[in-house]
Amino acid sequence: FRTAHSVCFKQLGVSRAEMISGGKDDAKWVSEAVGSDVAFAVDEDEEGGVAIHQGDTVASAALNYWSLARNVCRPLREIVEADSDPDAPAASEVIKRIEMYEQAKRLDGRWDFTDLLSRFVGLKFDPADGPMEVTPEGAVPEEVVGWIFDEAQDASRLLDMACRRLVTGDSCRWAWLVGDPYQVLFSWAGASADHFMGWDVSKQHIMPKSFRCPKPIMLAGERCLQRLPDYWDRGIAPADHDGEVIESENFEDDLSDLRPDEETLVIARTNRNVAKIKNVLEDIGVPFRYAKQKNEGATCKEMGMAGLWKLQHGEGINGEAWGRITEILPSKTPDGKEWLRRGSKAAWKRSLSDQYDRVYPEDLPELGASPELCDAIASGRWSGLPDGGTKWVRAAKKWGVEAVSEPKIRIGTIHSSKGMEAAKVIVLTSVSRRTRNGEEDDDRKFAEERRIEYVACTRAKHQLIVAHDPRSKYRMEIPL
Repeated sequence: FRTAHSVCFKQLGVSRAEMISGGKDDAKWVSEAVGSDVAFAVDEDEEGGVAIHQGDTVASAALNYWSLARNVCRPLREIVEADSDPDAPAASEVIKRIEMYEQAKRLDGRWDFTDLLSRFVGLKFDPADGPMEVTPEGAVPEEVVGWIFDEAQDASRLLDMACRRLVTGDSCRWAWLVGDPYQVLFSWAGASADHFMGWDVSKQHIMPKSFRCPKPIMLAGERCLQRLPDYWDRGIAPADHDGEVIESENFEDDLSDLRPDEETLVIARTNRNVAKIKNVLEDIGVPFRYAKQKNEGATCKEMGMAGLWKLQHGEGINGEAWGRITEILPSKTPDGKEWLRRGSKAAWKRSLSDQYDRVYPEDLPELGASPELCDAIASGRWSGLPDGGTKWVRAAKKWGVEAVSEPKIRIGTIHSSKGMEAAKVIVLTSVSRRTRNGEEDDDRKFAEERRIEYVACTRAKHQLIVAHDPRSKYRMEIPL
């Protein structure tokens, strides 16, 4: 399992030191290259797109334009001048910044991830003149007999060209492209279902039946798509199990009914509205996690809290949990005494962690816990030490340690939840005025909003709640 970028990385023989990969040092390098402070960000902005660079207005916009221009294989000037935003920088200023960026890359021997694809497919991008064909670099992996390109509807033209070159190997006998043309949410990065649907294929298979969405939920999603001029019925049968769609006029009431031990996905159109969801859940003390959280299981903070709880109740914990406890504790008591002896954290990481498979309350002094800390743990006063400890204990008493440590409630944007599912899904319908105006003025944005609504609805397996905020003036128009 690899990304296309990682395949090109391997075939080109590029070293990690040459890559501009997004760390703090790389952000500093890019800032110096373009003459202004910029930072990397992989996150949905208020309109659902992902701003790859943030910071100085002109420099960050120039880098984002450059990424898009290369992914769609069009001249940079054309991309900039197509932006209807009245605050968009002039094309001449954008080209100037990108020429600085590309010159710095040449001098220092650096590459960004888009360069990997362009070198592999044989395209050279000039900031002033646009794309030019050159000799492709890197060999096609000859040992690969078959390729499966998942989420193929999200391919940009450049990524699609890379996939098409990969299947030209002498050993390649077959390729599967898997995707849903109605789930294209990343047009900001050049994604288009036209590339997925444009392959010359020998067979086509449409999933005959949904294994997730029962009839009411599937119909809600289809009604979103039916507003598109190019809609076509794929003939997919709904799942056999029962389901329901509920419309609610106050999303806060729906959040107050949630339990952290029940599988739930709460999603919204923008990060601003995800923040509203977060604030409500925190106010009522319902534990949750973010949909985009990469790792499963408890977070560092949650694992530490659970470890302190178990030690308080005389139970043993594993070594990882004790390590997490040392990370979430403050360094000193209010009167200046140490909770842990100086050097005990380093000693744990260096050697003690190998000596303790399990840590029990009686082991704490040997691990550097002060008498004050041992007493705070035994008495339960530890809840006032780590940030959020009191709320965590209150929730643990109500729902249990497991439900609080690994809550089944996930929240996030619709974009971040793509590919996920849950028994219950709550969709907060609020959108911004800019989104509403954009879809009224631009047919492409109108189509993208309908696809976003479709993806939101079809995350649900049993219950879909379309929830409104009575204070919001603009809403998604999900037909129910």
